Amino acid sequence: MANSRTKNSVLIMATSGIRQILTLLLSFASRSVFIYVLGASYLGINGLFSNVLSLLALTELGIGGTITYYLYKPIAENNIERIKTLMQFYKKCYRFVGLAIIVFGCLLMPFLNKRVNLDQPIPENLYLIYFLFVLNSAFTYLFWAYKQAIMSANQKQYKIEKINIVFTFISCGVDIVVLLIFRNFIAYLLFKMAVTIVKNVIIARKVDNEFPYLKDKNVAKLTHDEIKVFFKGVVDQSVFKLGSTLFNSTLNIIVSIFIGTVIVGYYSNYYMVIGQVNTIFGLIMASIIAGIGNVVATEAGEKIFKVYKMLDMGVFIVNAFCTICMFQLFNSFINLWLGHLDKGYILSQVIVGLICLDFYLNNSCQVIATYRAAAGKFNVGRDLQVIAGVINIPLSIGLIKLFGLAGAFLSPVLCKIFITVMPFFIKLGKILFNKNWHVMIKDYTIKFLITVFIGAIVWFACSYFHEKSLVYFIIEILITVILSATLLALFTFRTTEVKELVSHMPEKIRKRL
Repeated sequence: MANSRTKNSVLIMATSGIRQILTLLLSFASRSVFIYVLGASYLGINGLFSNVLSLLALTELGIGGTITYYLYKPIAENNIERIKTLMQFYKKCYRFVGLAIIVFGCLLMPFLNKRVNLDQPIPENLYLIYFLFVLNSAFTYLFWAYKQAIMSANQKQYKIEKINIVFTFISCGVDIVVLLIFRNFIAYLLFKMAVTIVKNVIIARKVDNEFPYLKDKNVAKLTHDEIKVFFKGVVDQSVFKLGSTLFNSTLNIIVSIFIGTVIVGYYSNYYMVIGQVNTIFGLIMASIIAGIGNVVATEAGEKIFKVYKMLDMGVFIVNAFCTICMFQLFNSFINLWLGHLDKGYILSQVIVGLICLDFYLNNSCQVIATYRAAAGKFNVGRDLQVIAGVINIPLSIGLIKLFGLAGAFLSPVLCKIFITVMPFFIKLGKILFNKNWHVMIKDYTIKFLITVFIGAIVWFACSYFHEKSLVYFIIEILITVILSATLLALFTFRTTEVKELVSHMPEKIRKRL
């Protein structure tokens, strides 16, 4: 059984990793055609409405994660009747969510003109564009999304990922063809919706073939008390999700209102790359969650802390490397890719630094957040996340008025450092490891300063090659990768944590190191 779980975990990581790499590469292709054909205004609208729909998706309330958790036990016990009951309940919940998205989405329509701030009006009907975004989001919840939960709970997500990989190619191809033939944003959205629907139908059929009992009509219902217990589990997740959404899904709306919708299109390219890197981070963390859960359940405090420090060091090395590389290479890449079209696509290095700092802060919490989940301490940090998310909105507006676009990116960084990240580490350090605040903060600060120091050295070493020709960009990549990797190795490879990490690696890899 253990070997089977390990095999499935590897398959999930492999297929998901392949899909993400393909998505990143193909996204550049389709994004390039999108920009050439439609321009920055439509890119900004796309980013803005995607953010609005992320806010509307709050109606999901973390139901998906909770239902997956509740499926683990009946799956382990092969309790088919219980699985059927939970999946039927999940279906009803998601249909309600889909209808709620349509209703609330329509209620926001009268306020669209206040959120969209374009220098020049677009020829298409803005309300129709927005409604297509709403429908695309709602249809997923209304019909098929719930079925994927059972594949995830059974560790068979890799079978779905195979379908996703195929449709990654199809979606990119359709996007490009439709843009080149019709040169129309509405046509682009309609075909995109059609591809999504077809993909979801195929996935639904795959799930039905794997678990044919899901098509049974005779299904018992959850009792009133069971539903109450279920939604108690939803509360902690939904509150935390609310805080995260307030951080991540309000930026485009605020910038659109106070600066302009086109600006949203300018910086969306940076977040396209970051989104894919974050997904890869998620895959790394998913691969160690089970191990962390086992450590928390079976080991004493000092052992737990030792394993935590080892894993946190590993994630820090990857996080610091990615942060430094993105800070150094982002603008050179954007300059080569889109600079000849509009220099507005190239953000100031200060803004790029704030974007990368936000990336670093988010991923620096990955390991301790996983420990929090494994220990069942879901309430820790929940309220602070919401408080920070709420404060971020007026603070962003105020800082935009003082510093322009840079203020919009400075606000979430400040909120995360002082309200969420530092208190999060301090509190969990005490609860999980019985460590005083200065132990946790000292370790975090040292790692942060190492990242900044190496980033500064790389910046000065590459300054001559920055934002120039393709040849210079290749040289800049080589210097950035080699120098940042070397310096990180010098700073970390003699630590106890890295030695522990190396000792857990396969023998072939250890010999090469």
